[in-house]
Amino acid sequence: MKQYLLICQRRLSQNASGVMKPEWFLICALGAFILFLMGTTTSVAADPTPSKWKYAPELLRPFWQGDTIEGESMLFIRDLKTGQTKASVLFPIEKVLSIHNSAGDITYEEGRDYLWRPGTREIILTKKSRITSRMTTQLRRPAGSQKHKLTHRDGHGEIFFGGKLEYHDMQTCITYKHAPIDWNEIVPTFNEKALPRTIQKLRKHEPVSIVLIGDSISSGCNASGWAGGAPYQPSFPGLLQRHLEARYKTKVSMTNPSVSGKDTRWVLGAIDKVLQPDPDLVIIAFGMNDAAGRSAKEYQANTKAVMEKIREKRPQTEFILVATMLGNKNWIRLKHDLFPQYRDALSELCEPGVALADMTSIWTEFLKRKQDWDLTGNGVNHPNDFGHRVYAQVLSTLLIPPTPADSTTSASLAPKVVSLWKDRAPIGEGQFEKSDANITVYRPKKSNGAAIVICPGGGYMRLVIDPEGHRIARWLNRFGITGVLLKYRLPTGRPFVPILDAQQAIRMVRANAKNWNIDPDRVGVMGFSAGGHLASTAATHFDAGNPKADKLIDRQSCRPDFAILVYPVVTMGKHTHGGSKKNLLGPNPSEELVELFSNEKQVTAQTPPVFLAHALDDKPVPPKNSKALFQALQAKKIPSKYLELPYGGHGLNGLKGPMWDAWQKQSMEWLAKLKFIPVNDAKK
Repeated sequence: MKQYLLICQRRLSQNASGVMKPEWFLICALGAFILFLMGTTTSVAADPTPSKWKYAPELLRPFWQGDTIEGESMLFIRDLKTGQTKASVLFPIEKVLSIHNSAGDITYEEGRDYLWRPGTREIILTKKSRITSRMTTQLRRPAGSQKHKLTHRDGHGEIFFGGKLEYHDMQTCITYKHAPIDWNEIVPTFNEKALPRTIQKLRKHEPVSIVLIGDSISSGCNASGWAGGAPYQPSFPGLLQRHLEARYKTKVSMTNPSVSGKDTRWVLGAIDKVLQPDPDLVIIAFGMNDAAGRSAKEYQANTKAVMEKIREKRPQTEFILVATMLGNKNWIRLKHDLFPQYRDALSELCEPGVALADMTSIWTEFLKRKQDWDLTGNGVNHPNDFGHRVYAQVLSTLLIPPTPADSTTSASLAPKVVSLWKDRAPIGEGQFEKSDANITVYRPKKSNGAAIVICPGGGYMRLVIDPEGHRIARWLNRFGITGVLLKYRLPTGRPFVPILDAQQAIRMVRANAKNWNIDPDRVGVMGFSAGGHLASTAATHFDAGNPKADKLIDRQSCRPDFAILVYPVVTMGKHTHGGSKKNLLGPNPSEELVELFSNEKQVTAQTPPVFLAHALDDKPVPPKNSKALFQALQAKKIPSKYLELPYGGHGLNGLKGPMWDAWQKQSMEWLAKLKFIPVNDAKK
């Protein structure tokens, strides 16, 4: 019967005058009357050509699990100032597997259509790329020129509205392998006690009735199947239904009386529609339309009243409360501060039998990494195909227990972020400040006990934290080594600030050695560029800890057991990197300070073993930095190795290629030779 409505829509849209012929009016009226008698509604997601879309479980695997993102959407924007056209993805890229248009019928070629660098989150288009792109001006329309008033926050015209597939056709999809980021604080987890009756029925392969009640997002708006375009993906209700049926091998009915434009006040008068299918589970998904001004208190009261009305007639019903995705922050109609308030209000209603699907927190994190135009289906308040899949992934996580294949990576456990300084952080000379310095601990599934504190570079002006941090930590996990990424404070002329953070990180690893399965006698440090200077400073400036200290961490030595330095800044003298020196020591440092932080002059018999790698053609940081330190180590008979690379420049060809591979391979072999890791682990 749904086909009546589709035919009516098409006939009306094909008629230029917008007036339907009498015979078609009668047909459509008859169809609508029959649908009314059947208790359905015109807003049920139609997904008109589902046979053209094939279910694949990997598409519904939660994006935060595993090391591969499937079909993430992005919209390429051309910068008129630089002439560059690019878009961002969620995670640092390790390998691009495919890039194709949203319809899925055109696959693009690396080099010909796009470029990328390992460890970054950007895809850049070539000048002759076939990939669709836009300028930001093309995502605007003159005021009053559209059906819906979508005034931009800056007052210059309106946000371009896409009623069907307009944004879908502008967007591109990427599948890639990535370095993980800790999303554990914001993503859902399976908890059988939250929805026990529904999960028990699913496990027993009994039929389950689900009712979804919501607004236009729940109606399926802007999913390609809803709009009738390739790849014809169902909206999230249909995706969830198919995924549950595939995983549990049982019949799941999904009734969807959602109506576009409605809010929590409306649903109070639609309880009979919700109860009619005798639901085991009711998913309540409002908030986007409420955010035009309804208070969080009223929003919560309405939602609570809906649940109470349903439980009056069906006490066993369980609920999932959906905290909505975010709308476009540039649309003035929405009060964006209400979205987190709504989420918190729903969270207060959760109890056994009531679970929260928190899309608000996930979308907030998305928009820290991407633009709204990458993810939107209509420009303002609907998800695209990727967003509908994320909705389904979040909901299915609440209903499907994880399997061993759902781990974060093949070699890593979920990373853990730990603050370095709980109260206040020292800056030297008895002074302190508030600090967000922290470590991210990447533990391998099979630890051999070794750990390495990683210091990213960035000229002491910024941190190159993804390619020289997160990616390196995951790489170390493959060898059984715990990677500890240090997010250190930038000095801004306060030279002791970074080393205090590095020393604290080493102490913290040793203090937590038992909990993190680490051998406290095999804790090293690694650094790149200015991070290499910090690592070499840690290897030449240390103490044994205070055995009488009250805190366990203060009793630990901050001497690393070994150091790995890659294209490092070492000296503050003639051959230093000027920017690093100025940022660390200030514009006019004393001779004593220059001497103290010229680490080739601080080598003693207690300096730990050091591995160095440097390219001969490194211009920003001359290889004489590494040579001078190596000579000082040799003079003191410290076990050390200097890998002189014939080419690669600073950064070794963008952290990839044979020179990059060479230092990685040989540094692991060196660790095995010194018995910091097993020989077999070095061969992985």
